[in-house]
Amino acid sequence: MTHSPAEEPKLCWLCGKNEATEPYALSKQTEMICATCLERRRARDALEDRLIYITNLEYDRRYDAALACLDEILEANRHRDHDLWLARSIAMLRSSILFNAGRYAEAEKACEAWAQLGFRNIHDRWMHAFEKAQTLNALGRPREALAVVEDGLGHQDPRYIEAAMLLLTPLVRLSKKLGQPVDPKWRGLAEAWARHHEIDMPVGDSLEKTILELQKIYRARKPEFANDEGAEDEADET
Repeated sequence: MTHSPAEEPKLCWLCGKNEATEPYALSKQTEMICATCLERRRARDALEDRLIYITNLEYDRRYDAALACLDEILEANRHRDHDLWLARSIAMLRSSILFNAGRYAEAEKACEAWAQLGFRNIHDRWMHAFEKAQTLNALGRPREALAVVEDGLGHQDPRYIEAAMLLLTPLVRLSKKLGQPVDPKWRGLAEAWARHHEIDMPVGDSLEKTILELQKIYRARKPEFANDEGAEDEADET
């Protein structure tokens, strides 16, 4: 498309780089985006539009139906998934559904397939480590699970520090299960997480107790955890 000298092409509302040529409808308005972003959004919408349905299938323990739905979405939109966002998202959901179904050997294979796709950022890497660690623990391999958690924590990015408790908590649980202390090298990460959430570090406690106390304080601030009093006791049994 050519433009007169006085006419500057409008840039894509999403990426801000390419020329905006395609209308994309949001909930209350329509924005102009580029053809590349339109493909990405169509792939993303194909999954997000059916997430509630998939969640309900899983809630009803119709695990095979939920997995089949994921396969259907991926196959129908694979040609649009240029950045593998859809493939990675479906791999994560597949791992979680298989774990919740108690199909741990399949869940482990799903985690391996997920890793083969690579990780977009540290948060995705930590999510993978969490899923794989809980699967290995369920398979009776807690030492391998702990190694996965520590490997995940070895990859850090300050932009994602708010999510560090995702692995710090299983770090404590698995270390306790194996009868060993948490490596003190992770104290700095716990301190950084506490600073990010504006929580004072408990004084004088072991690192294990400090991490669990930080988690308890954080959860007490969140209304979604208000009626989840037994979560910590239950987690101690894993």
